[in-house]
Amino acid sequence: MASSPEMTILEPCAGSSKWQLSKKPFSLEAVEPAALPKQCYIFLDVRDYPPADGRRQKLLAHFGVPEFVANRTCFEVNGYFGNKATYTQEHTSTNYITSYSAIPTPCHAGHGQELTGAATWFRCLVKMVKKVEEDAHDNDQEYVTSSKGYKWFEMSFFTRWDHPNSSRILCVDCPPDFPDELLKLLRKRTEPLDFRDPYAMHTNLVDQLIVYADIAVWRVRDPVRLLEKYRMRTGAIFGPIHEMSRHAIHTSEVLEATIETLTEMQECRTAIQGKLLEDLGETYIEQANGYAQFQISLVKSLKLRSESNHRRLENEINLAFNNIARQDNSVMKSIALLTMVFLPATFISAIFSTTFFSFGEENKTWEVSDKLWIYWATTIPATIVTVVLWQVWLVYGDVIAKFSQTQYEQALARWKSLRERRVQAQRASDKVETA
Repeated sequence: MASSPEMTILEPCAGSSKWQLSKKPFSLEAVEPAALPKQCYIFLDVRDYPPADGRRQKLLAHFGVPEFVANRTCFEVNGYFGNKATYTQEHTSTNYITSYSAIPTPCHAGHGQELTGAATWFRCLVKMVKKVEEDAHDNDQEYVTSSKGYKWFEMSFFTRWDHPNSSRILCVDCPPDFPDELLKLLRKRTEPLDFRDPYAMHTNLVDQLIVYADIAVWRVRDPVRLLEKYRMRTGAIFGPIHEMSRHAIHTSEVLEATIETLTEMQECRTAIQGKLLEDLGETYIEQANGYAQFQISLVKSLKLRSESNHRRLENEINLAFNNIARQDNSVMKSIALLTMVFLPATFISAIFSTTFFSFGEENKTWEVSDKLWIYWATTIPATIVTVVLWQVWLVYGDVIAKFSQTQYEQALARWKSLRERRVQAQRASDKVETA
């Protein structure tokens, strides 16, 4: 019997800046704003994520996310970022201005308008490769449990902020230890989060995303290092290298998408926080933007390392080819050496086995025929002709092959033409006989 779906809630303790984890049954009603804590992260397993049959749209509607985000395209793409900001006239609750854009522009907040709500939705992927047993770079848990040797975490995040300080983030398909690791980061903070900032809860979330991206990059690097450390000289190396090269390409791809996502988030953050200058203060905004730039630079550095992993794999492939070629050369040298060792004996025995030489039974002496010159008269020209033909083939082989192909095609065309004329003549003859 399947267990009922659960969600993990990470929220501040009542009357304290400390955070705590709890588990609650998941349902569409359980994630309504009125049923959730005022500030919280909600973690949902991808197996419990409602299908795109209307239920997913209802779930995301609680976070102000457009219906299109719930379809299969957005569920399978490797990254995106979107936002929706809501403004209202002062002392008026019915005149709403809503913007869907990568960057809310100042024209959306004219004179007498204030920000009342903000929603964002973004997606970041991480591909975890099976952890190596020897010289592993990290001491983190093993995320791969299947025989495939890798696992995708296609993380989607949906955030909703309501004025003045209500902030909730839904996290889907995250690594199993994400809530615990995020809790550790939140407990290490020296200052509490300022929930008047719509992006306050994004900061530590992105920090943990960068940690997972770092783990993913190093878990591709570790087997590369083992290949470099214990190089094999047979073709068996190409299978593992192909798999690791594929993982490195995927990792670089999703890191590039993550950079684009964080860059767009930073642009949106700058625009939104600029409208909250009086609430947040210039110092807070400058520090938040500076830290966001730092996070982007970290991901860019991880992408460079991932690309380096791919180049190192290419070097290993080239080295493996060279080693195999060198092995082949060694084999050919061995064959050539054996040939050179036995060739003189074979040549001499072949000559003495001819009728040009004979061993007299009566006088017990070797006798040489006076016709021995015939052997040299035929052997030397034949050798010269063979060497010349070999040189001609090396120089003009392609030309000869092309000429032969042309002659063959022309002969084939003539034969087809002749056959067609014969068929036509036969048909004409049949018509005459019929008439």
